[in-house]
Amino acid sequence: MSRATTLRVAAAGFSGLLIATLMVLGVSRALFTNPTSNDANIWTSGNIVLVNEANTTDGGPPLFDEFGTALFTITDMVPTDTNTVCFEVIYKGSVSADILLATVLFGTNENSIGDEMNLTVDRYTDSGCSAGLAAVASGTLATPVYAETPWQPAAPGTPDSRWYKITVEFDTAADNATQNSTISGVEFEWLATNN
Repeated sequence: MSRATTLRVAAAGFSGLLIATLMVLGVSRALFTNPTSNDANIWTSGNIVLVNEANTTDGGPPLFDEFGTALFTITDMVPTDTNTVCFEVIYKGSVSADILLATVLFGTNENSIGDEMNLTVDRYTDSGCSAGLAAVASGTLATPVYAETPWQPAAPGTPDSRWYKITVEFDTAADNATQNSTISGVEFEWLATNN
């Protein structure tokens, strides 16, 4: 074997050894890892909760009413009769919201008596419905006109409220056609909307 051939064989052997060594080192390096992760992530939605509490007219304690029982059950009205109730709308949600009287609905309006029932709804900042007046709605039970600017809870997650006074007056000009008539299923609906 010539010297040149010997050198070629030696070089080839050295190259093979070098390649094998680098492969082993590369594999060895791949065994050293250090992962990091962020686990147990959670997303929970907030809520909007609106309830009301009405003063009773018999001198008893306020009634907590989350499901909207009647504020008025009036019979034998005649023109000029007026009925009023003052009650609290309470926001108990965990997120910010705009709150207002959204709609007044009715089921039955016999002989259009609802058109003769004058409606006024006002909002107050005190528990006696005497301070912090803001107009909410007016018109009649059948055709209310809304004027309320939404209010917002001072601190979401902490109950906040406004007091509302609803006044319904049987119009002095109501005619005989409205005798023995009923407007029923009247619903005052407040709405809290996340903002």
